[in-house]
Amino acid sequence: MKPEQKAIYYITGTDEKNLRASPLLEAYKNKGFEVLIMADEIDDIVIPSLMKYKDFDLKAVNRAGSDDELGVDKDEAKKKEEAFKPVQEKIKKALGDRVKDVVLSKRLSDSPSCIVVDENDPGIQMERMMRAMGQAGPGIKPILEINGDHAIVKTLESCSDESYIADVSEVLFDQALLVSGAELKDPMEFVKAVNKLLSK
Repeated sequence: MKPEQKAIYYITGTDEKNLRASPLLEAYKNKGFEVLIMADEIDDIVIPSLMKYKDFDLKAVNRAGSDDELGVDKDEAKKKEEAFKPVQEKIKKALGDRVKDVVLSKRLSDSPSCIVVDENDPGIQMERMMRAMGQAGPGIKPILEINGDHAIVKTLESCSDESYIADVSEVLFDQALLVSGAELKDPMEFVKAVNKLLSK
């Protein structure tokens, strides 16, 4: 670990190759921070219960707030958030209650979007395991993080075409779900949205 790394970061899932390529790791890689890849199903239960190793907090990179120590200038981040608000509202309106929130990402540099969960919600892996044991709850609503500098997102800034905004928002959300290892509830709708965007 680098001296400025204040926590032990980790990511859980079932496929090591996908975890290593996750958009969630972009900012940590750029900072040179180590992230533990945990591809065993039980990791999602065991690791959060440990909470600490020696003096270091264990932090899941797929949780909201885990990006607080990435060295982002707070004043600059506030300005960016203010400028992003109109786009944020468009995406929020398009996705409705499919998401808990839509926020400007501090961790994305190449990818247009990613999914994180609230600190108090179970992760995608945990929800899947609970469902397999017949203990499915109401289903978690993820938080969609958006890369405001990405070319796809930039197209929404001056756009007022609600159909286009809806299609882009759906694709940003569904591809973030796919990359995180979640299953799409309606793959056909995702394909339709992608096809509509390609035809435009």
